[in-house]
Amino acid sequence: MNNMTKPFIFYGAELSLYSGKLRSYLRFKGIPYVEQAPSFMTFNFTIKRKTGDAVVPVLVSPEGVWMQDTSEIIDVLEQRFPEAPVLPSTPVQNFAARLFELWGDEFWLPTAMHMRWSHPAENYPLFEKDVCDSFFPGWPRWFSGFIVKHGLARKLHGFLPVLGITLQSAPLLDRWTNEQLDALNRHFSEQPYLFGSCMSLGDLGLIGPLYAHLGRDPWPKRHLIEPRKNLHAWVQRMMNPKVKQGEFLSGDQVPQTLEPMLRSIFKEMMPLLSGGARVLREAKTSHGVGERLPRQMGEASYPLSDGQWTQQVFPYTLWMAQRIQDHYKKLPKAEAAQVLEWLKTMGGEAFLELDIPRLSRMGLRSCFA
Repeated sequence: MNNMTKPFIFYGAELSLYSGKLRSYLRFKGIPYVEQAPSFMTFNFTIKRKTGDAVVPVLVSPEGVWMQDTSEIIDVLEQRFPEAPVLPSTPVQNFAARLFELWGDEFWLPTAMHMRWSHPAENYPLFEKDVCDSFFPGWPRWFSGFIVKHGLARKLHGFLPVLGITLQSAPLLDRWTNEQLDALNRHFSEQPYLFGSCMSLGDLGLIGPLYAHLGRDPWPKRHLIEPRKNLHAWVQRMMNPKVKQGEFLSGDQVPQTLEPMLRSIFKEMMPLLSGGARVLREAKTSHGVGERLPRQMGEASYPLSDGQWTQQVFPYTLWMAQRIQDHYKKLPKAEAAQVLEWLKTMGGEAFLELDIPRLSRMGLRSCFA
């Protein structure tokens, strides 16, 4: 077989947030791939050596190129497989899809982690089984289970305070999550996907948290996803899509049913990004160009539902936001004007004015460029 017919190798895991995003994309595009669960050695040595971090998902091209980071992987594959693009060709829908990817990828992390780790009685047995089966095949279950419980699980649970999740703050996050899920459920009663009958990059950003953590883990699946029938049906469509089918809404429409989510993007996520940009500007005095920044640094507070949320800042989130700013700067003048006018109607024009120090991606982290 030549390289155009050989499959990609997809190292992923069902429990992984971003694996669900990439798996959904590969299925929709009809890109040939073989999924493999990385063993302990592959994960901690081979993948780390090839990409700079021990992480999934990772995609290996037929030519042997190792790729990590779903946003950049999708960039590459959209060029290679241009049929049925996941980014609309019209400027406003295209920009909105990028915003929804950022919102799903980054702003839903507290909800994803909270729903998995704050309900351990129901969720943990599946987590342990997934990790043991994927990373420790053939190992004695008592031994691999011990490693998972006192290693990975403890590390991930310890991540909750970084995201602002405590016993006192959790009810606020619960309210926000239910508000957004209700709004998404109403939207999907009218449209199969965010922008019509075609899967978009924005849908892919959302499926990460809404499949692995909310749509598959037992507690949130039973309490949050399954009772919302339209949302549940969307999750099923995303994970079992019709290959290369569907159309985006005509006339560059952004449905009114998306306005509750857009309000969250502009009124809640924007202050987080602004606070993160401030933290990065202050950090420039102590971190040189090309020096890998900590995965999280400083704190930012922002409105959430009917309260205020505080969490640590992820430079990686700002790198994602900067990608959207870069896209806007490259638009033809007329298209840029259309996007700006739409942002003004939504109160979101400040996104374009975010003063983010120039960043580059380094594995799962960023550095000043």
